[in-house]
Amino acid sequence: GEDGPLVAEAYLQPEAGPYPEDKPKMNSVKFTPVQIGAILAGVNEGLTQVVGPPGTGKTDTAVMIVSNIYQNFPGQRVLLVTHSNQALNDIFEKIARLDIHERHLLRLGHDAEKLETEEDFSKWGRVQYMLQKRLDLLEEVGRLARSLGVVADVDYSCESAQHFFLFNVVARWEEYEHKMNTAKDAARVRSEFPFNDFFSTAPESLFKEGGSFEEAMHSAKGAMKHLKDMFIFLEECRAFEILRTYQERAKYLISTQAKIIAMTCTHAALKRHDFVRLGFEFDSLVMEESAQILEVETFIPMLLQAQPINKPSRLKRVVLIGDHNQLPPVIQNMAFQKYSKMDQSLFT
Repeated sequence: GEDGPLVAEAYLQPEAGPYPEDKPKMNSVKFTPVQIGAILAGVNEGLTQVVGPPGTGKTDTAVMIVSNIYQNFPGQRVLLVTHSNQALNDIFEKIARLDIHERHLLRLGHDAEKLETEEDFSKWGRVQYMLQKRLDLLEEVGRLARSLGVVADVDYSCESAQHFFLFNVVARWEEYEHKMNTAKDAARVRSEFPFNDFFSTAPESLFKEGGSFEEAMHSAKGAMKHLKDMFIFLEECRAFEILRTYQERAKYLISTQAKIIAMTCTHAALKRHDFVRLGFEFDSLVMEESAQILEVETFIPMLLQAQPINKPSRLKRVVLIGDHNQLPPVIQNMAFQKYSKMDQSLFT
């Protein structure tokens, strides 16, 4: 073209950082071309229906759709709905094993304690987790300040930690990066890295001995990413520091903090007024077992957020997953079942 030749390069994955928790959790499921097509359709905006008999990997496909939305649209929120608690726990456990940070996961309703995970993903469990992580991270900030020779009381609150990050950490990094890009010397990259003392406790060495300049800079950027992630997490803990009561913290968790919220359709129907009053919002709805869910119960989760006047709805995508050949919704009343076709789900 007019701007000169187009250059294509292989994408280099950013360095994760020197600690084991920095390493991304990889997906271990091999998907078929049809499943990949379903995942792509689910990530795109609009309505997607995934149909398949038992054992065809519908749950794994749903998990991967949720994971891809989380990774590609960081600001968006996903509501995950199933008919039974058992199915919800099953899909939620699989999501928790993927590269989705646990601070963004929330499981509402009964049977949250029956999840076979080490962490407590219920409302109160998540609030406790955020408060504990805030203390742990502020302790790390204090250690970082001491390694840089900063004597001020920077690990007092999340706000003081953010000031420290901006004026001490970012300033040192930018100066170092400018110097190294001018010098292009691998030995200097290793010796002059400003946070060497802080990372001396890492289980593995930060830099590889005898590596090239590019490799050394790649490792340095990975270490800086670890620090940035630490302060991003602290910024998210700040609301839990300011809000004083458990109720306020739980409301903030549901309305803002959690990115993937899981519940049954019954819980959604029972608590709809509470969600609307909270100003609960989400961008994607993923519904598992949707052939077993009543037509009205399919619509209720779509209406958990208040519809703003003269504004488009925030809901961008709806993914319905199920099998119309399995059991239909159970209707106890024979009149409703026979004459109003109430046992036919929206999915069918």
